[in-house]
Amino acid sequence: MDICDVSVKVVQLGISKNEFLVQGLSDVNIPPDTVTGDTIKNPQVLADAIRKAISQPKFGGFSNPYVVASIPETKSFVRVIQMPAMTEEEAREAVPWEAEAYIPLPIGQVYLDWVILENNRSVFSPSVPAAQASEQEKAGVKMTVLIMASPKDYVDDLVRVLKLAKLKPVALEVESQATARSLIAGGKAESTLIVDIDSMRTSLIINDRGTLQFTSSLPVAGNSFTDSIAKALTLNVADAETMKREYGLGDDAKGKLIKKALAPVLNNLVGEIRNTIRFYEEHVESGKISRLLLAGGGSKLKHLPSYLADRFEMPDKSEMVLRSLPGMKIELGNPWVKVLEKGKAPPLSREDSLGYSTAIGLALRDLV
Repeated sequence: MDICDVSVKVVQLGISKNEFLVQGLSDVNIPPDTVTGDTIKNPQVLADAIRKAISQPKFGGFSNPYVVASIPETKSFVRVIQMPAMTEEEAREAVPWEAEAYIPLPIGQVYLDWVILENNRSVFSPSVPAAQASEQEKAGVKMTVLIMASPKDYVDDLVRVLKLAKLKPVALEVESQATARSLIAGGKAESTLIVDIDSMRTSLIINDRGTLQFTSSLPVAGNSFTDSIAKALTLNVADAETMKREYGLGDDAKGKLIKKALAPVLNNLVGEIRNTIRFYEEHVESGKISRLLLAGGGSKLKHLPSYLADRFEMPDKSEMVLRSLPGMKIELGNPWVKVLEKGKAPPLSREDSLGYSTAIGLALRDLV
């Protein structure tokens, strides 16, 4: 279950004969001011919206009360840190102390989760004997740890709402982790930047060496696209939304009007993507982003992949050294890549499926 300021999305998967089955899909709008700035303002109204989503599916149905729900990017802190090599038992004591330096809240006010990564930057295995780990620590060997934390007050509020909706929460997971799980195929995947554009914000998610490495969010999203069009072309919001969906960033007359109207917003988005890639590649040894995946309902904007591809082939004149990003693949993500056999049609179009990326990833938790 993916809950944001404007909607509840629910996905239930099943398994039959070693194949996934899509058993249920739902998407219900949340009344205004129920969730604001990812803060739950009206628990009962949100619980009612959740019950409606479950009782009125858009496809199939839901057969059990157990749920894995998302924690939004704005309510989570994700960092990859390095620490001296130690045993897993020692790490249970040391990681919370180390994590406090990276989390902008007192450690007692957050729920903390962490995992020791095994990749080409992590030369330590937590299964080695304590004596050997001690030798590695003396030798200056490092281990890489992914830490994730969320404020206790938000998590506790969310759990109460889920229970109010007569559900049994099994786990809560950071939104970016679930999104990456649904979009990135198994094996040694390419270093990938996911640009997840929803109604209220865009999340930038880097998945590299098979794991989450970096996340950030910015207030550029589908609603800001619509508002910019409405303001520039003197339209009401409904007409601006219709025009956005119908013409997108095409090369016809109306598409060019939309491009002009969206230029400031898209320039901001392109700049943030460039800054994120630059930051990662400068701070991570051998870090090189080779693919950009678009996800979220806002990425359905027609011709957005080709527009971004053109922009990233152009030099960035704001930098001291002109730098383009030629050769980086830019494409719409496929949230069914781990669910459906190749060639099998999903219950939604690929474009409409993009808004379910996080919910699909949550449903895949512990299954892939």
